[in-house]
Amino acid sequence: MPNSNSSLDLSIETSTSKYTSTNLFDDNTVPNLSFKLGHSSSSNDENQSSIAAKNPNPNPRFSNAAIVADFNGDGKADKFWRNSQTGETAIWLMDGSNPRASTVTTVDASWDFSYADFNRDGKTDIFWRNKNSGENVIWLMDGTNIAAQASVQTINPVWTYNIADFNGDGKSDVLWRNTQTGENATWLMDGTNVTTAAFLPTTDTTWTSSVVDFNADGKNDIFWRNNITGENKVWFMDGINTSEYALSKLEGNWEANVGDFNNDGNSDILWRNYETGENKVWLMSGIFISEGNLSKQDSAWKSYIGDFNGDGKTDVFWHNQTTGENTAWLMDGTSIGTAAFLPATGASWQPNIGDYDGDGKTDVFWRNGETGEVAVWFMNGTTANGVFLPQIGTEWSAF
Repeated sequence: MPNSNSSLDLSIETSTSKYTSTNLFDDNTVPNLSFKLGHSSSSNDENQSSIAAKNPNPNPRFSNAAIVADFNGDGKADKFWRNSQTGETAIWLMDGSNPRASTVTTVDASWDFSYADFNRDGKTDIFWRNKNSGENVIWLMDGTNIAAQASVQTINPVWTYNIADFNGDGKSDVLWRNTQTGENATWLMDGTNVTTAAFLPTTDTTWTSSVVDFNADGKNDIFWRNNITGENKVWFMDGINTSEYALSKLEGNWEANVGDFNNDGNSDILWRNYETGENKVWLMSGIFISEGNLSKQDSAWKSYIGDFNGDGKTDVFWHNQTTGENTAWLMDGTSIGTAAFLPATGASWQPNIGDYDGDGKTDVFWRNGETGEVAVWFMNGTTANGVFLPQIGTEWSAF
């Protein structure tokens, strides 16, 4: 258990705190949502569909259930909803323009969450962390049902976390970082059990981390960036063992986003300078970098990562948060193969990225924060086919 000096106790134990929930399997209605929900099918049906239908995209980055929400393992991205007023949660199992919706349970706003796949069943699980108490809870999901849930060790709130797979077993692990001391640690997971807990080297608090795989070995690595000095480095991970290498320095106000722009299995980096609007790509192969400069986009534009033509190469979707304009870049390594403007949506619409019909091409999920309207653009390269979905009250947020 954590003690008063914010240290991390890496003993493997189950927290004595209890996590209670209500209405776990009540899937008939979602209060305050403006449409009637159909009754969910059994988990056996979901198992059969997940075996029969998988996402055809050649790059697993776009279908990994630990990255993309897919609660029933059918290869179609799903949506997780939270109600900011009541704490209710709900899931839409997506099938193109026909979501199958169900309530899950109530979780108050002090709990943050991340997607994971702790048992390697190809169905997205949820890791919950209470930012006030430090409690941690795992939901192993089977469609819209919580197949199993467990409290794991409570960790002092000064520790932040990220989800990764450091030993390549296909089961999500947890990376811990102390925001006050710079200490780092990891939990290697098997379902709801912590099988190994270990400290990693300490890094100064000026460094921020991202989960990558620069050497395509199936084990997540850690990309570190110092936003003050511009230094960059990588930890190549093998379970709890690290090998550190320095990368090229990049000074200035650059932010990193992770993709795979040439479909070689190595994570690449999309760099964006949020002051100058400059953009560039680093194609990574271990510690070796091939760099390409891209077109500028001013600071009103926000980038989203996807694969809109299904070739396994990461593309970039741009949304102008001021004007509502949209554009897509179909990428080929460090080059923009095709760039095209898409219909403008208005600034009140916010995009989210996923493949909601399972055709291997990333789509755009739209949510209007003022009206509660919901829509999806089903993408085929730079062509969008838009469909409205049921309207949801603005107190609900989609993830």
